[in-house]
Amino acid sequence: MTIATSGVRALMMATVVALAGVAGASAWAQTAPSTGVVNVPANVLSIGEIESRLTAQGIKVKEIEVRDLIAKVEGYDAQGREVDLVIDRRSGETLSHEFDDDDHKRKRK
Repeated sequence: MTIATSGVRALMMATVVALAGVAGASAWAQTAPSTGVVNVPANVLSIGEIESRLTAQGIKVKEIEVRDLIAKVEGYDAQGREVDLVIDRRSGETLSHEFDDDDHKRKRK
C-alpha cells in the first residue's frame, strides 16, 4: 500500500463517518419527543376572553378548539340555534359564522 492510497482511504473513511454522524443526528431530531409548546404571540385572546366576548353577544359556548391564531367555537345563539364560529385570536373578529342545520350548514347573511 502506498501513501497516496492510504490517504485516499483515510479521506473516504472520514467522509463516511461524517455522513453517518449527520444522518444519525437527523434521525434523532425527527424522533425526538416534542415538547408540545407552541409559540403564540402574547397579544392574542385567551379561551376565557373569547368565551366572555361571545357570551356578551348572546352566544352560549359549547366548545372552543384553539389552533395557533384561530379559535373554532361551537355554541348556541340567543334563538337557540346551533352555531359554528371561527374567531381570529389577534383581533377578536368573527371570520366565519354558520348556523348548524340538521341537513346542511347555512352561512350567516
